Amino acid sequence: MKTFYTSRIKPKLLNTFIALVCLLGGHISSAQAQKTDFQSWTLVTATVNIDPDKKFFAYMEAQPRIGDDISRLERLLIRPAVGYNLNQNLALTLGYAWTPTFSNAAYEGDFRNENRIWQQLLYKHDMWGLKWQHRLRQEQRIIEDASSTSNRTRYLLRGSYGLASDSSYGLTGYNEIFVTENGTHKGPIGGFDRDRFFFGPYLVSGPGRYEIGYLGEYARQFGKDSRMINAIMLSAQYNF
Repeated sequence: MKTFYTSRIKPKLLNTFIALVCLLGGHISSAQAQKTDFQSWTLVTATVNIDPDKKFFAYMEAQPRIGDDISRLERLLIRPAVGYNLNQNLALTLGYAWTPTFSNAAYEGDFRNENRIWQQLLYKHDMWGLKWQHRLRQEQRIIEDASSTSNRTRYLLRGSYGLASDSSYGLTGYNEIFVTENGTHKGPIGGFDRDRFFFGPYLVSGPGRYEIGYLGEYARQFGKDSRMINAIMLSAQYNF
């Protein structure tokens, strides 16, 4: 029978974790966005070890985003990659992404193609009773009609708190900052691009980790009005 961890939860530590993730993302909800939208995001990923020593791995991600108050497809992300585990806590990844938009911010029929090359460093460690994850990603975005390639840096900080002795379920939250390094004509403006925040429970079962929760994103829209997205986020992440 599974041993539950409820009686061993440290209330002060749990409250600190909740306060931390709320502090990281709280400024999103207070941002004075000129437009808001309710969306549904679904994320499915698979990581497969491709050598006996589990050093090299293949990665695949699919992520449809339904916008306009969950009525039509806004964006689709297909993101394959290969990676290398330097050790059990540190991994490097190189990948490609196809990320077209099917509707603009006003939800007019405006398909716009985008291709990306991306590089990533992922570092994991334990501290203060939490499992932490730092993700630094660099993207070269080739956007249809933009005058040149747009370079963007992303940094994500995630914390997970296990509520079971084996951490098979618990709470998780993250905050991710996006910064565009160079502006392009008919493309992104240089500087702050967006801030994304998530909080919700997780469940680990077999090779899968499942999460559901609230995602908020405050973003600049290629020089147009800024936008606040409130979304239901569903994710399924598999490791083989």
